[in-house]
Amino acid sequence: MLKNFFVENFSKVKNSFKDKPYRNAFTVIVLFILINALKLSLYNYFLIPQATREVFVYKFWFTLLCSIIVFTIIFSFKSRYLFLIVMVAQGIYCFTNISYFLYYHSYLHFLQWISLFKEALISATHLANPKSMQLLVVFIDAPLALYIFFKYFKKDVRKFSLPLMKYTLLIASLVILLVVEINNYHAQKSIVQYMDDRYTGETEIVARYGTLVNSAVNIIKNNSETKLIGQLNYGRKQTNSDIVGAEKDPNKPFLNSKNPNFVIIQVESMDANIVRQKYKDSFVMPYLNSLTANSIYYPYTLSYHQGGGTSDTEFSVINSVEPLDSFPAIKLTSYGYPNSFVSKLAKASYDTMAFHGNVGTFYNRNIALSKMGFKKFFDIGSMNYEDEGWGAPDDKVFSFAYDKMVKAREPFVSYVITMTSHGPFESARNYYNNPLYDDIENEIVKNYFNSFSYVDESIKDYVTAVQKKFPNSYIIIYGDHTPNINSEDFAQASFIDGDKYFEFVPLFIITPDGQKHRENSEVASFLDISPTLLAASGIPYSVYSDGSNLLKNNINYLNIPLKGSSFDRAWLYNKISTYKFTEDEPLWKKYLPSFISSNLIEKHRK
Repeated sequence: MLKNFFVENFSKVKNSFKDKPYRNAFTVIVLFILINALKLSLYNYFLIPQATREVFVYKFWFTLLCSIIVFTIIFSFKSRYLFLIVMVAQGIYCFTNISYFLYYHSYLHFLQWISLFKEALISATHLANPKSMQLLVVFIDAPLALYIFFKYFKKDVRKFSLPLMKYTLLIASLVILLVVEINNYHAQKSIVQYMDDRYTGETEIVARYGTLVNSAVNIIKNNSETKLIGQLNYGRKQTNSDIVGAEKDPNKPFLNSKNPNFVIIQVESMDANIVRQKYKDSFVMPYLNSLTANSIYYPYTLSYHQGGGTSDTEFSVINSVEPLDSFPAIKLTSYGYPNSFVSKLAKASYDTMAFHGNVGTFYNRNIALSKMGFKKFFDIGSMNYEDEGWGAPDDKVFSFAYDKMVKAREPFVSYVITMTSHGPFESARNYYNNPLYDDIENEIVKNYFNSFSYVDESIKDYVTAVQKKFPNSYIIIYGDHTPNINSEDFAQASFIDGDKYFEFVPLFIITPDGQKHRENSEVASFLDISPTLLAASGIPYSVYSDGSNLLKNNINYLNIPLKGSSFDRAWLYNKISTYKFTEDEPLWKKYLPSFISSNLIEKHRK
């Protein structure tokens, strides 16, 4: 009976190939599956740090087997609309994952994608997503996919049914995949060995199985908020034992006229290098550059820019903890922020207020900041400002914040999150233009310089007013993350080491007594801000942190945690301070797999 099945179906295959429409359709489908496998292989190849020729070859054959299985099943349904849905979903998935990786240098997970869907759509409408030639790989199979959609599903092609070929392909592909996985397991390179490693294991899973499997593993490992919250590592306990009664009740109000105010300015996309950047012999940010010699200045401060995007900054700064890599920590609905320095100051009767020029629902800041201890939060709506580009202009937000501080009870905490300098750095053009940069050909750099020229003037006016009205204030200024700009005109302060990505922003601390210090050998981190401000507050406190008090003489710096590893601050300072950006090779040369001879390509070009 089995013999008859094979004989009968072999005859059908043979006769089918005599039919020209079928033969043409079959050829197109085979070519489509090959190109689709190439697309997915390149897509994963771009997302693997230090990818090699061997990695690409493995990815291609592994992906080809998976593509044969998937599309054999899809074509068996003979539905053009199912095929269309699969192709559109695949394109969106690849496009968003490449775009995310280009900006964050980490992998986008499915639960994270769902949680950030609203923010991603808003960012896309403002053209804030990274642009790269790598994104074009998503479309290389589009012409054949369209041809198949319109031609393959015609009646004269749909009538052919070849179960022998279909089942043979499916069974053969599945057997090969099983053999490959057994070999991986015995070589200690299987998903079984990698899935418990939250960081390095991810890169290996993407290299061997792809981002879809990596997202599936993430869902299995992090399918509840309890598991995610359990990943937050607060570090060692720090207390202010110099104050009488601190150990008895660290949250007891302990205020007097000497307790200082804290004025915090978190600046959107302010890179460490922009503070020292010159154009035509003039500093882009002359005021902040002057602060490098008139404040406590850390040229390089490690930024945490991970699963929650920009919101990771206030999450890590206020709670002195590294945020999550696979989920926006600020969107944990059941998290109570037990380590927030703002809550500790609020319990000690500090007045606490926060301001942001964006809508408060962006990253759920309207909910999270209240949980962190802010008694009042003002967004663009509650400040009654209009959207002028993307968000309210920084100078208006500073003005509003200043008016609220004047009416507030001292001591207070004022936390301003700026918006004007958000990528693609075009908002400032609606109300500010510095003609000095008009001749810069690179549009992104031109807009970036113009934005920070405006930001510098706005900060200067705000800080000057605060110092005059509230002399007993610590003013803390820092960037949230780098701007994703690397060119001949401007190169951000970042580098990749292995599978870790490091980005640096500046940090200024203006003290009431005018302390001055420029750090020339160690980097700071977002974790340092909480213990620094709590120590300066004069209240008894207890906090968990791997950060260091940056106001203390002879600081015994703690190593900085990042994605499962711990890094020496002096090593980081040496790496970033000596790092020199060089313009990328042409993308056709850099991203084609290394086994393709560059000499052959050059010969072909000539």
